[in-house]
Amino acid sequence: MPRSRIAQKRITIVSGLILVTAMATVGTTVFYVMKNHAENLLRTSLSTDLQNHVVLAQTEIRQSFDKSETVATRPFLIRQLDAINQNPQNIKAQKALQLGADSFLQTGLNAIALFDAHGDKVAQAGRFAQHPILSVPINIADNTLLTYEDAYFLRSIINVEEDGTVIGKVITESPLPSLTNMFAPHPSHVKSTSDLALCATSGPDEMQCFPTILNPDIMTLQSLSSAGTPLPMSYALAGKTGFVIARDYRHQEVVAAYSPVANWGLGMVLKVDSQALYAPIWHQLRYLLPALALLLIGGLLSLRWLLAPLVAELVRSERATREANDKLKESENYVRLLLNSADEGMISISAEGLVELYNPAAERIFGYPSEQVLGRNVSMLMPERDAVEHDHHLKRYLEGGTPHVVGTVRALDARRSNGEIFPIELRVSEFTLNGLRKFIGVMHDITDRKAAEARIEHLANFDSLTDLPNRRLVQDRIQHTIARVRRTQTPFAVMFIDLNKFKEINDTLGHDAGDLLLQTVAERLTATLRAEDTVGRQGGDEFIVLLANLSSPVDSAVVAQKIIDALAAPIEIHGQIICPSASIGIAVYPQDGDDVDSLLKHSDQAMYLAKNAGCSAYRFYEPLADQDRDS
Repeated sequence: MPRSRIAQKRITIVSGLILVTAMATVGTTVFYVMKNHAENLLRTSLSTDLQNHVVLAQTEIRQSFDKSETVATRPFLIRQLDAINQNPQNIKAQKALQLGADSFLQTGLNAIALFDAHGDKVAQAGRFAQHPILSVPINIADNTLLTYEDAYFLRSIINVEEDGTVIGKVITESPLPSLTNMFAPHPSHVKSTSDLALCATSGPDEMQCFPTILNPDIMTLQSLSSAGTPLPMSYALAGKTGFVIARDYRHQEVVAAYSPVANWGLGMVLKVDSQALYAPIWHQLRYLLPALALLLIGGLLSLRWLLAPLVAELVRSERATREANDKLKESENYVRLLLNSADEGMISISAEGLVELYNPAAERIFGYPSEQVLGRNVSMLMPERDAVEHDHHLKRYLEGGTPHVVGTVRALDARRSNGEIFPIELRVSEFTLNGLRKFIGVMHDITDRKAAEARIEHLANFDSLTDLPNRRLVQDRIQHTIARVRRTQTPFAVMFIDLNKFKEINDTLGHDAGDLLLQTVAERLTATLRAEDTVGRQGGDEFIVLLANLSSPVDSAVVAQKIIDALAAPIEIHGQIICPSASIGIAVYPQDGDDVDSLLKHSDQAMYLAKNAGCSAYRFYEPLADQDRDS
């Protein structure tokens, strides 16, 4: 065989192998680049959305439980139950408890039932869910259930105690509208595979799941799939937070973010079928792969039946390469289109900190057009305090330090073009292009989320009518004050304030007038006290004042008289002149109690001494008077 033909055959074989390898490599690389990019975007989106749902669920459940706890600690309720226990035929106490139960419904409860020390029901208001299709205990407290009957409810059974003795119990049921709406079907979900699930552990290897957006039925599932791998929900119920690609109870592969709901024995999973993740990739490959296959077949046939001179073959190879480059350019344009269409801001920088990529979403977030940012240092988008240190931190990372910066989601401040400082959530990834290290950051403007969290935090700690600290926040501040003065034994005082004849005003002028009176009283109390003191609303017409720093216990009497004088000024409400008055009980730390419960209890008892003394009076706690009352 002539050497020319041998050489030609070898060239044909080698060229064919190179062509096959190149086409396979190009196809595989394009697929995995697109796949990894889509996974990273979906991971960030699912994880962020899930955490928003978890925070909302935790806040609503905690607020509903706090309402029930507040009911069980009401002094009025304790006194009436004590009277019922002493005389079950006490009609006055029965009526008072029924009125109290009816009034508690106005705090947002769905239903409430009161029982005496013998377990006999003495009052009920509202309607309890009769046939919940699922009830699961949650670890927020003993005897607390999350139930479902066309909507979510929190049912709590709380003992009513007096001086450590159980004198009755309260059963409450609170609606959870935010949790119900979270799982309500929406028209946008008709063709979506995205689903949100809430489950609880029901056995060592078993879980019970509430209806989801796409599945209206209660489900009892095993923790492991039929293949022996954990379901995404099993990670959440184990107290873990993360992201996984696995098979769910339908044996369908899903992309799922999972998280526990506090430490209450509940888990939440947000998932989407992996087909939805890969659909855009397969759609693009549907056009790219046939083109590559046709190109490969054409190249192989040309090489196999090579008749033209080698130069002609090189020309055809060049043409084939140009066609492949056109296909790759189309793919690159598609990827750029995805970047420009993304809702997340994306910024890529060089190792020197210079901006090389700045998508339209980033323009909307920061307010700078791309021409003002590209080629400049990324520190221009940071607050001054961070911009000064940015280049130093970047250099230290490139030299091998602070590896935790890359690959983690962080919340930090950024700066808009108008100088406004605002919060963002940022995830930085590192990659290498043409041997050069580069970084890309994916970010969200979380201004609205931070504002929502602040509003939720405020609602959890402040009274909605008067905007004063609620009972829970006042107790927390008293506890902090005790911790601060425990060594020095510096005195401070707790005042329990009860408005006189408030019920008469409420009954004669209406609840609107009563609310206006409470708001006016709150304003006068706040204006009378120092900035370091705290005034909070206990509930109803009762207020608590913390005088955090006293030179002498006698100082608290001076403040009490100022409060009485401030409240005595007439108020005009709905054309009626009202002259409010109050009874004030004072308990001083440490002689009247060295813990929160003792100080609140003794100030309450001192208030009754003041009330017995007449309108507009204050009294200090008197242990002997307390003993006389007990006897």
